[in-house]
Amino acid sequence: MSWLKIYQFRGVISRSCSPSETFLVDSTTVGALHSPFRCGYVIVRLSLFGAPPSKPASSNTVKVTMAHNKPTSTRDTLPTAAPDDVTADSNVTSKAPQWSRLRALLQTIVERDYPWLGWAFVYSFTLFFLFVYRCIGLSALISMYASAEDGTLAVVLGVLILGFLEDFVCVTYFACTLWLFDKLKPIVAKRFTGEGVAIRVAGKMAVFSVSWLLFVAFTIPVVADVLIVRLRDMRFTFDIIVMAIQEKDNASSFEVSTEEITDACVNATALVLAATFFAFVRTRASWADLARWNPTQIALPLSSSYAYDILRLTGSTKNQLNSNEPKVQESSPVTEDAEVSTLTEKVDDKGTKSSRYVTVDIDASECSTAASDDDNDTSQCLPVEKEDTNRVDKRQYLQQSLIALVGLILFPMLIIAVSCACSPLVAYSALNTTLNEMLGHAFQPDVDGSTSAVDEKDLPWVETYIHHATENHELFGNDTLYRRTTGFQGDLAFDVKVNPKNPPNVLLLVIESFRYHDSHYLVGDEDPSNLFKDSDMTITPNFDKWAKRGIALRNYWSSWRTSRSVESLLFAQLPYDHVTKSGMTGGQHETNLSGLPQLFSAKGYETFFTTGCRTNYDSWDAFLPAHGFDTVWSRNEMMKLAQSDLGIKPGDWKGPEHRGLNWGVHDDLSFQLLGDLFVNKTKAQAERVANGEPKKPLFLTHYTISSHVNYVQRPKWYDESKKPDFSALYKGQKYADNIKNYLEIRYFTDMEFGKFMDRMAEAGILNDTIVVISGDHGQGPEFGNDVPEDRDVSATRVAGAIVAEGRLGDAVGMVMDDATEQYDILNTLADITGVPEGGFEQDGVGRSLKRKIKFGKRVVYSNNPTRKMSVVRGHERLRYDKVTDSMLLHNPDTDHDMKNDLLPTLTEEERADWISWRDAGRRINSYYTKRWEGKCLLAAEC
Repeated sequence: MSWLKIYQFRGVISRSCSPSETFLVDSTTVGALHSPFRCGYVIVRLSLFGAPPSKPASSNTVKVTMAHNKPTSTRDTLPTAAPDDVTADSNVTSKAPQWSRLRALLQTIVERDYPWLGWAFVYSFTLFFLFVYRCIGLSALISMYASAEDGTLAVVLGVLILGFLEDFVCVTYFACTLWLFDKLKPIVAKRFTGEGVAIRVAGKMAVFSVSWLLFVAFTIPVVADVLIVRLRDMRFTFDIIVMAIQEKDNASSFEVSTEEITDACVNATALVLAATFFAFVRTRASWADLARWNPTQIALPLSSSYAYDILRLTGSTKNQLNSNEPKVQESSPVTEDAEVSTLTEKVDDKGTKSSRYVTVDIDASECSTAASDDDNDTSQCLPVEKEDTNRVDKRQYLQQSLIALVGLILFPMLIIAVSCACSPLVAYSALNTTLNEMLGHAFQPDVDGSTSAVDEKDLPWVETYIHHATENHELFGNDTLYRRTTGFQGDLAFDVKVNPKNPPNVLLLVIESFRYHDSHYLVGDEDPSNLFKDSDMTITPNFDKWAKRGIALRNYWSSWRTSRSVESLLFAQLPYDHVTKSGMTGGQHETNLSGLPQLFSAKGYETFFTTGCRTNYDSWDAFLPAHGFDTVWSRNEMMKLAQSDLGIKPGDWKGPEHRGLNWGVHDDLSFQLLGDLFVNKTKAQAERVANGEPKKPLFLTHYTISSHVNYVQRPKWYDESKKPDFSALYKGQKYADNIKNYLEIRYFTDMEFGKFMDRMAEAGILNDTIVVISGDHGQGPEFGNDVPEDRDVSATRVAGAIVAEGRLGDAVGMVMDDATEQYDILNTLADITGVPEGGFEQDGVGRSLKRKIKFGKRVVYSNNPTRKMSVVRGHERLRYDKVTDSMLLHNPDTDHDMKNDLLPTLTEEERADWISWRDAGRRINSYYTKRWEGKCLLAAEC
């Protein structure tokens, strides 16, 4: 299809030749019609209207209608109605009901075939669709970042206005994508030959399919975002899709409630229906073709108000236009396809001619011979000076470039600036997920982690997060936690007797979903939050037994999700802050780390990692061998050993015996195999020592798996065995069955843990082993399995203990009540077992629990990327948002479920202290995020 350029009122438009297209142009500039490529003949219908008041009285407006093919339907013929006809119709419809008037108005708009109708439809329909979803998710979004009370009228209006602006930018990119398709469609169609009907059907199918897919592609992130916010208090990102693809083998392990499935189906249906309607209109309505017009053709007053001021037409042109005498010119033969119906003219009620037809050969360079017209209509060749035309072309290109620059670049940049100027609550609540993801999170406010009021004077800011009162170290830079720890000092909170010539084995035992209040011993008999419902039972009698023989950690915190516990427990870090990723994702082969595996390797230990779980989840199988472990056993190794050493049959894993679960091997088998491993290793150590060789002690990390959600998968023998009655803890609860299942599987793991510890004690292995017991994270079965982390303290406060048989002396039975975190284990074990000669490298924020400090002097950070961040100081915990000002202070002992906010009771000075610790938490969180993403954790500069 060739191009036709028509100089329009106050501007220039560039068009592709299409049947029955109408434009308003200045009557004195019709002579500017030209075509750089042959586009056949056009029929120019001159409908002379009165000039607008702002224009000279002699000026007229010309309606130009192009007929490219022989009319095949009524809507393809040349329009014959005069303006007065429209007025007459309007008078008739004015008596009709309101809805009839609206329909008549819409019909009139469609009949006039405005070229911008397609763009108007795309913008109005898509913006309305997005606005509906904004209204649906508004309350949930505000509550997610703040509280319902913060949803004031000003906040709501700010969210809706900023959201509309972001939606407008998003729809602009959407419309431009559709326009590009519509422009390319005829070019592609020319490459195919065949029956006309087949080509038209294929074209319509292409329009429908592309329109449907693009509508879904641009709107589904917003729909998914609102859905996930309402159901899970999470924001949708493309990373969720990436995670779903990477973890497709584990999809069956993710819990989704029936209500969530129903809600998702309803939203999917709404999206499909909207996309189908949108695609149907785009397919059926010719005015929906965006190639007929685009916003760059909007007239701008560059140097003159009217087009005729830009063009200088020749005198002969003006004479030809003003001549009333009939003239006939020869013209080149018109093809049958370009045949036009008999030309007529209408006369208005004043007797003046209201329309004339001019046949123009837009490919001819010179005037062709005239053709006759019985009604004295003018048939002319209208010349224009080439120099003027080129000048207008340049202005046209400048105008189009300017509009495109503003619409696609400058306006989005302005909205980004507006978003940054708004409060974080408004900015995040108004976020258009599609646009934010498409532009690399540009619309997402930055987290201010550059300063903190708790920075110590005369020291690098990083010293704030290092307990330099008890840790001797050398920083490798003033802006990095990367350092060499050379020893520890200070008064002892407890002591563990270790002979450097006979170093003990070290076992880090991490128990799945082991929360603090599963242990009655940790909660205490007072039970101020009544977590045990006035009963004296405990769910973990074996843990309680061994915690009493060691050091109990009752105010011990984690950061949600198992992979994140690896970062804290092994490398003493505040975990990488991301909803779907962890520091282990992808294996992190290019990232250097130093933690417990490196510490014990430097001390001559053998490093071992075991778990009954499969390790293809979150790239554990790649990460662990790459970052310090000599040997890794996972589900596959455990299954082989169980079949060869324990008599388990291949059919027992998924058969009636249920010796396995979807995540791996049950804890009864993994604890037996772990015990066998320790027995064999200690025998080998004894033989080496007897032969005068180094002992080569063992550092082993073991993760259990049976108590993973959904809690119903258990071995047949245990399912049929008698269990304690835990009904006092779940009776009358909404999720009573779920709580019962959790308590029973927690008891199962505790029972197997007890068997393992008793076996190690009987074999004399415990006397030569330091055991650290830790929950990887907590759990909240009381809130269901789809959102267990909603019970915030249950999800992040975990059980912990240090058992060192025969080595603790008077410290046996000690309960550490001050706030501790998983990242304290590295320095604690380094202090207990001794620092290797020359020290060891690390970039952690933990302290040695072996050293005494004043209660409440030190804070710990416990974060959940899917919910909130928190800082714990003594018996108080501040829960805060990563960006907004939302905060809640509570006592997790007396107010486990955060029902009583203590902030209003504080003095200004006390409140300022907590805000300072909050800012410090944001700063260290941003530090680790930057370092993980820059792969520069062990570097002075990043």
